[in-house]
Amino acid sequence: MNTDLDVLVFATRLVDELGETAIRMSRVRLVELTAANHTRAAAFWREVMGTCERLLTERSGRRVATGLSSQTIAAAQPAMAQHRVAYVPRPIP
Repeated sequence: MNTDLDVLVFATRLVDELGETAIRMSRVRLVELTAANHTRAAAFWREVMGTCERLLTERSGRRVATGLSSQTIAAAQPAMAQHRVAYVPRPIP
């Protein structure tokens, strides 16, 4: 997988600060930039969104395993795996 370092650093920072809200914020920026016809910026945010999704999946431990049943995967998950995301009252940049 070839990920630009700028995208990786930006996505990591978003996930650290916003948790699962990082995906929603990056999707909103992607839609705004696509509507404004800013193709390069939209491509950047598309990669950021995908990287945020991948980072959150890796951090939560939910990896798709081939050959394992869903019951086996569910048994391996901790019972209290829900994350609380704090509301930060600031506008989206």
